[in-house]
Amino acid sequence: MRKITSAVVTQNGAQRLTVNGREIDTVAYITYLPERNHYRDFAEAGYKLFSTCVFFGTNTLNSTSGLEVFSKGLFDGEEPDFSSFDQDIRNILAVCPDAMIFPRVNVGLSREWEAAHPEELNDQGPTTLPHIRRVCFASDLWAAEVERLLGLFVAHIEAADYCDHIIGYQIAGGNTEEWFSYDQRGGIGRRSREGFARQVAEGRADSEYEYFRYLSEITAARICQFAACVKALTDRRLVVGTFYGYTLEKCYRCFTHNDLQRVLECPDIDFICSPVSYAKTREAGRNHSYMLALHSLKLHGKLYFSENDTRTHLSRAYSDLPRYQSPLWFGPDRETTLEILKMHFARALVHGHASWWFDMWGGWFADPAYMDFMQRAREISVAARDLPAEGRAEVALLFDERAVAHFADDDPTTQRVLYDSREALGKTGVPYDLYLTSDFDQIRHRYRAFVLLEPCETPDSRRIRQTGLPVLTVTAENADVTSSALREFYRSAGVWVYSEQDAVIYASESHLFLHTVQDGEQCIALPQGSRWVDLFSGEEFSPTFYSPAKKSYLLQRVQ
Repeated sequence: MRKITSAVVTQNGAQRLTVNGREIDTVAYITYLPERNHYRDFAEAGYKLFSTCVFFGTNTLNSTSGLEVFSKGLFDGEEPDFSSFDQDIRNILAVCPDAMIFPRVNVGLSREWEAAHPEELNDQGPTTLPHIRRVCFASDLWAAEVERLLGLFVAHIEAADYCDHIIGYQIAGGNTEEWFSYDQRGGIGRRSREGFARQVAEGRADSEYEYFRYLSEITAARICQFAACVKALTDRRLVVGTFYGYTLEKCYRCFTHNDLQRVLECPDIDFICSPVSYAKTREAGRNHSYMLALHSLKLHGKLYFSENDTRTHLSRAYSDLPRYQSPLWFGPDRETTLEILKMHFARALVHGHASWWFDMWGGWFADPAYMDFMQRAREISVAARDLPAEGRAEVALLFDERAVAHFADDDPTTQRVLYDSREALGKTGVPYDLYLTSDFDQIRHRYRAFVLLEPCETPDSRRIRQTGLPVLTVTAENADVTSSALREFYRSAGVWVYSEQDAVIYASESHLFLHTVQDGEQCIALPQGSRWVDLFSGEEFSPTFYSPAKKSYLLQRVQ
């Protein structure tokens, strides 16, 4: 009988992944293109954790651009064909015999299935390609078929000779695999109208707001349904996760990501994933922020995986489609890339979560300097396991995901309040934690000050403002709040300000990360009597020093 188990645990203030009760290093490698993989490079750098992408059906990966999935669907034909998946697993094991693997399982169905079931689809596709109609998440027929195919897929793995290397599953679906509605309009089709009508008949208000709340709810409910299915198929032995909750990045109701609370309360979800924010094409000299309420995940015992699809000087266009020719898909020079890699690694180390390096088109990290970094980063991560990792932020940033449904997609309010305001918040020289307003009562005693992102007033936001605690409310009127104004507010609340000039700071009990925003003398206010060493240079850190902008410093307390 198969014995392998995996679980998420909290240790020393950080979320960790265990396999057979033993903690593992939660930094992984993944690529979309197995034929361009660099499994060996990462295995030789000491990596043991891998993911691989698998697709149930051949169809679009991104319905807004027309980009197709990257391998033939397992269930395209009359009989399942697992050969490409099996080969990818064997390719990983050939270079890392003790690899631990969690497949990313895209449950999107084939073009043929969707053509045979037009009543289960959205009314139309996205505005860019309206003829590409994909399934509506409210379709019970689709959900039943996904559960059936999950059963076949998991049964195949359970019977395979590599089964003891599969330590969990990531359930992916929707546009770009991230559970965005395929139509980018909310997932509007016959089945969503019927489902909402049933709820209205049971007493739900018949309003546009409630309809768009329902569209997020059905998306989250499907994720939870499929996670429960996989948990049952694996006797609850293995971790299950998903992409979801990008309210701070995709801050419009059409993306249906605004029911994270349901996913957090789901006992069948162990980890939640999102990429690093794409704001300003991830240029250096600024904070690369989170898309979701990171610390709400930790509060609810969910492990967060950051998808570090970090562009490098080796990133090349994969497709001739116009979308993939934009600056977002290309990286800076080697030196600048290394500073960004340090930031992306430090986010996970300091905030106590997991991550994977997403070598999207293959070869993005195929440079000795990058692989030297990858090896050193893994060594730092392993050495930090037993160190105290409780966060040192004294500021909590709060937002109510339910507010988003009040705003049409052409209304800039949510963009200004939830997305644009993060620019100043990220460079105040003061770290902050991120929560849903629904978690406020559980965390209010932990922080000296609160920043409330309020596109519109909600019962939660009103109650938080009335507590008498130091709360700075960001609305559409003051969404351009400056970093200096934020520092002034923090000082008035007694918050420790690490830098009086703009700087990116993350802080935990054992580690501190600094990314410089400006050229010139830097003066960092470290806790009195503490000594710190730079983990990449090995040198003791001086709190007053000269540095150009766009440099990263990852420090560890030595006293």
